[in-house]
Amino acid sequence: MRLNALRGAMVTVLLGTAGVAGAQQHVEGQTGPGALYAFDVPAAWNGDLVVYAHGIVDPLLPVALPGSQDDFTTVRTALLARGFAVAATSFSENGFALKDGGQRLQQLTGLFTSRVGAPRRVVLAGHSLGAIAALELAETYPAQYDGALVMCGFVGGTPREIDYMANARIAFDYFFPGVIPGSVFDIPADMDFRPGTPVFAAVQAALVGGFAPPFKSVQFAAVTGLHWNSPSELVVGGLNVIGFNLRYTRNVLEHTHGHIPFDNRSVTYSGSFNDGALNTGIQRWTGDPDAMQYVANYYTPTGALQIPVQTLHGERDPVVPAWHEGVYAEAVGDQGAQDLLEQVEVPTFGHCNFTNDQVLTAFDRLVERMQ
Repeated sequence: MRLNALRGAMVTVLLGTAGVAGAQQHVEGQTGPGALYAFDVPAAWNGDLVVYAHGIVDPLLPVALPGSQDDFTTVRTALLARGFAVAATSFSENGFALKDGGQRLQQLTGLFTSRVGAPRRVVLAGHSLGAIAALELAETYPAQYDGALVMCGFVGGTPREIDYMANARIAFDYFFPGVIPGSVFDIPADMDFRPGTPVFAAVQAALVGGFAPPFKSVQFAAVTGLHWNSPSELVVGGLNVIGFNLRYTRNVLEHTHGHIPFDNRSVTYSGSFNDGALNTGIQRWTGDPDAMQYVANYYTPTGALQIPVQTLHGERDPVVPAWHEGVYAEAVGDQGAQDLLEQVEVPTFGHCNFTNDQVLTAFDRLVERMQ
């Protein structure tokens, strides 16, 4: 892929005790339509480069380099101490920026080579949305990369993740009608779902109250596919998945020109105490072919691996369910590439809820497999 013309100022700093801990050289710049990037190179560089992609960011926030999200700064410091250089990008936009994220991520190695030097090996790494951007590059350009660490990613494909989110919202609206204004693909422009807001409090109260007979919250979780070990996990998980629908749906629709990327006309739902009533009463949507094709393009993993891929996933992730891993394992197996995939599931609750030790252990294992 051709590099876009370099835009903005380039800063190269030799660091002593100031700046990024453990780094000798720190380079920042701007490329693409407003995408920021940063390179950090340790004093004793081992010649390898880690190209990192961040998870989804609220589209209302300004574009910025990754920082504390997913403990990136802490993990970066640990990678620098191991001798790896680290490259990261903001992408050009926030929200469902999977197409743009893959493009900006693909630029980093060339930029790094021109400003710092050619790396010996390049390792992709990413969380959530960034994990799919990294996996797309690993599958599409295997000659340019040597391995990929894919963390809490919807590796079963964007269409399945869109379906999961939409089904969670319409299940909530079925069991708790009228609690949330609008509908799954009609989010009011003034919607505010931050903790403490009226809508957040109403959803939370509904989920808490739903543990009383007829146990609507338990039915909602079963229909949605939420995994939980305690009532608090169900409530928090429900708030998480509903929150993602309310915060990001309008942004997804901007990418599909307002067309619907979801079709449940032939879906049979189960898990309630009366599945007949559920399937009669739940909202039905007709998807637009162009929108459904867009989310399939960005991105449905093929499983055609040629380089080692290491995945890391939480057992009870309410945002990107762990069943994505099984879907991807089947796709890799169908391609006869199972020897290149290693998957680790940790017994945690929450989205990308890993310890730094778990992340670094997965990274070390990937590097070991790359030998």
